[in-house]
Amino acid sequence: MHILNHVLTSRTRVQRHNRRIKELANLSEDSAEDGQLDGEEGDDKWRDQGYTRPKVLILLPTRGTCWKFVKQMTQLLGDSAIVDNGERFDEEYGPVEPGGEDGNDEGDDENAKARRASVLKQKGAEWNELFGDNVNNDDDFKMGVSLTPNVVKSAGKKKSKHAGNTGASGVNVKLFAEFYRSDIILASPLGLKMATTSNDDDDEEETTDIDFLSSIDICLVARSDVLLMQNWDHIGILDSLNQQPKKITDIDFSRVRKYFLEGQARCWRQLIVVSQFTDPYILSTFRRYAKNIEGQLKMHRKVDASHASVCDVLVREKQVFQRVACQTVSEAGTNRIRYFSEHVLPKLIRLKQKHTLIYIPSYFDFIAVRNLLLKQEANFVSVTEYARVSEVSRGRARFLQGRKAIMLYTGRAHFFLRHTIKGARHIICFGLPEYAEFYPAIVNMLKEGLPNIDDEEDDVSLTPMSCLSLYTKFDGHQLERIVGTSHAERMIKGDKSSYMFCS
Repeated sequence: MHILNHVLTSRTRVQRHNRRIKELANLSEDSAEDGQLDGEEGDDKWRDQGYTRPKVLILLPTRGTCWKFVKQMTQLLGDSAIVDNGERFDEEYGPVEPGGEDGNDEGDDENAKARRASVLKQKGAEWNELFGDNVNNDDDFKMGVSLTPNVVKSAGKKKSKHAGNTGASGVNVKLFAEFYRSDIILASPLGLKMATTSNDDDDEEETTDIDFLSSIDICLVARSDVLLMQNWDHIGILDSLNQQPKKITDIDFSRVRKYFLEGQARCWRQLIVVSQFTDPYILSTFRRYAKNIEGQLKMHRKVDASHASVCDVLVREKQVFQRVACQTVSEAGTNRIRYFSEHVLPKLIRLKQKHTLIYIPSYFDFIAVRNLLLKQEANFVSVTEYARVSEVSRGRARFLQGRKAIMLYTGRAHFFLRHTIKGARHIICFGLPEYAEFYPAIVNMLKEGLPNIDDEEDDVSLTPMSCLSLYTKFDGHQLERIVGTSHAERMIKGDKSSYMFCS
């Protein structure tokens, strides 16, 4: 609603000024008052636009989220809105048909559908909203949208049930408009980056035409938590906003606002970042690019202890949170690796502990832990977002059977795939999950599938379970969502380094 209000208000003002300037021009010709128009043009009230037409940039993670955003936007415009290229938009961005063979074995199809429905239900509603079978989860897209207010539906157009016989005044929404003729640009960071850069013979990226981003008034980064899981480096495209244009053709400088001419457009741009959780990467990006003269506003929800995600753990087991000492953010990763190699890994190797699941949120930390296990010649398997389906299936089976004592499981693999790892008897969270609901989901995997195992050496169902989570004082945001605000403050600043929760 805020974006529509800004765009329609700006477009209406430009149209009104266009009509007024045209009237003054005709008046000067008829009445020989040659100085009247020149005087009006010199007034700042005619400065109603930037260098180019696009005013709003919206960054979204997938085509499916873009489709929902546009649908909600057109609904807010009311029944009198006229949407052009709607069928093409639904075809390229809307729900997709699930892939499959064209076989006619109805029995197999019904069984396969039932199994697939059960799997999708286990993955959760949030996952299905982003990556379900019917959702278009492509992350490479860009599209321009132009809004023209005060248009009248013709008799040949499809009329709304609320519109009269003569048509209703509304807004024309043109999807897939050319960038320089658009008011709103919807894109993924990856799609916009590819549209504004090119690779030369030396494989170095060079910026191409970015003039259409020179006059952005509002930048909305929607679902930034999902963008964080994709590749946060692509958010660097925000560097291209509000730069002075390289081409000055078709620019009426008498209509350009003064702060654009003075190179101060970034100080008047509104940056809105929306996320399901607070994260240091998101906050640092916001501080870097939010340069508005009105300052910055950050809002986040405090978590009551009774609503913390640790309350959703269903396994009756003690959960130990171990604080790793570090003084700076740059030392956090190194100190965490050192603590794991000196205090955790030797015990695993000495006891030959099986069925140990190590959850690692960061892929960089995964590389470090994997290399450490390789040096120790540990018996382990890894499940990452880059592994093939056959590798993941084979690794999960070997871990369940006890043939592999340790499994490394990355946070992004869980976000995109939501596996239920069976066979885990011991959980080690190398770092705290970004999504609060991931913590109980991981811990609840304890003892999943173990009663069906026939172990000739010992009965693994009788061995005690354990749960250990490592964190630093810089993981306060993740810790707050898991244990609650009050507990997190005490665990970050307290004298003790170990804390235990019991389900």
